[in-house]
Amino acid sequence: MKSARSDLDIDVISRYPTSSGYLLQQDIQQDALFLHNSKSGKGLVGSFKRKVANRLMPDIMMAHLGKGGVFKSFAVPPHLKAFTESLAKYDAIIQVGGSFFVDLYGVTQFDHALCALMAKKPIYLIGHSVGPFQNPRVNALANFVFDRVNSLVLRESVSLDLMKRDGVTSSKVAAGVDTAFLVRAREVENPSHNLLHWQGIISSRKTIAITVRELAPFDKRLGVTQKEYEAAFGRVINAMIAEGYQVVAFSTCTGIDSYAKDDRMVALTLRDHVEQPEHYHVIMDEFNDLELGILLSHCHLTIGTRLHSAIISMNFGTPAVAINYEHKSMGVMNQLGLPQMATDVKSLMDGSLIDKVKSVLADYDNIKLKVNTAVANEREIGNRITEEILKVLG
Repeated sequence: MKSARSDLDIDVISRYPTSSGYLLQQDIQQDALFLHNSKSGKGLVGSFKRKVANRLMPDIMMAHLGKGGVFKSFAVPPHLKAFTESLAKYDAIIQVGGSFFVDLYGVTQFDHALCALMAKKPIYLIGHSVGPFQNPRVNALANFVFDRVNSLVLRESVSLDLMKRDGVTSSKVAAGVDTAFLVRAREVENPSHNLLHWQGIISSRKTIAITVRELAPFDKRLGVTQKEYEAAFGRVINAMIAEGYQVVAFSTCTGIDSYAKDDRMVALTLRDHVEQPEHYHVIMDEFNDLELGILLSHCHLTIGTRLHSAIISMNFGTPAVAINYEHKSMGVMNQLGLPQMATDVKSLMDGSLIDKVKSVLADYDNIKLKVNTAVANEREIGNRITEEILKVLG
């Protein structure tokens, strides 16, 4: 946006402003709604109150936004009212995806959009994957919100298929791209010792990069336990090492700033399944997207459970195979015209992922060319969408 319009003042909020500001080297403001939700609900009574509040909140907000009914007699919760009032000074709200609007994540994911609607501000949901919406309450809320936003720009078309299947309105949907493709590949002016250290390790031997995660809350929907997932990934690592590669585990989600998920812990447990651990490394350092991209650019291939890692990798010139634990990875790869670069968790479990990776490596130069062409096209589309939104804002 800054490159398209130099006269913009942009405030960025994050659930973790300290770590985000550190990694991005810019001022980031605290997401007040996340702070409220994370601090409330301690203990048995607090947890019960939070669950009751979360159950009532969407009905109260929708009632005040024009739906009416008995819930309009309830006051808007103070933290939502305060956040709504804080939006008064802005001309527009842009909520960047992500995959937030998913039934398993619950109704609070819609808080920011509801507050923007309460504040009567234009709101654009950019670069999202959404759905499924099999939970009736989340489905109703999604219908209400998505019908009222200015635009819901999806980063892939599988989300649109899920919306139609689950009966969620798609009237405001526009085709878009994942915003991570807009990160410009460039070098760091003053690389840290840690970055140089890992560049050296990766350059010392042909490298396959991987990302792993704690599967919950998707484990039950997938029918795969965490232990089964880790054992299967261990077999992939062993197969790659047997082909002459070293394997380096990257992380796009870490425990920095008290975040509950830390992919590094999962990566460390994989050591127990690796037959030649001297060729398996886990990056424990904190790197931003630019630094991750620089390191991934020195790798030969990325096998990513985290879609973000696959996108960063491709954005910096390294092909990636994305493992679908939900639909978004398949959708993004389909949109790139690279459906063969997406695979499901079942292929990980039955070992066919190893054959897929070997086929990619066998046709590497051709696939690398296709990836680079597709990414350049996505970046062009993303920049055009950004410019169009700014034109609408005036």
